[in-house]
Amino acid sequence: MTDFNLQAPSFALLQAPMVCWKCGLETVVTAIWVPRLKELDEEGELEVADAAVLQYVESLDPAVAAVIVQDAPLMRVGQSQTAGVKYWANHCSHCDALQGDHHVMGVDGPFFLQSRDELSSLTVHPAGMGLRAAAGYSESGWMSWVSRLLGDSP
Repeated sequence: MTDFNLQAPSFALLQAPMVCWKCGLETVVTAIWVPRLKELDEEGELEVADAAVLQYVESLDPAVAAVIVQDAPLMRVGQSQTAGVKYWANHCSHCDALQGDHHVMGVDGPFFLQSRDELSSLTVHPAGMGLRAAAGYSESGWMSWVSRLLGDSP
């Protein structure tokens, strides 16, 4: 049985265009966004985090994996030579190169938003279900803005 370190009441898939680092063509990449996150700490207690995007996702519960396979087929488990781990990563629609989380989530990546206007570059697909995962995550102010796109916040 898989040990999950994160759980969320719901999630959405965020999609955006990005230029592939290998072939230079535009592809679509996906991030897994959650409105709130519970994380197990060292003592097994839950700590709550605000809106976040999952990173280096090593495993997902099967229902969540099925949603991703259906709605984001370019995101699948791949071996990253740079990170040295297998995780749910984006792949280029043209050359199939793994688009690492460090590129996708990093300073020049499509999920490093600096203003609310940049939200228009994202397509949001709400999943309508909870999530359990073995992953890391990052928090940033823009991630709370996604709730407004979903109508969850005034």
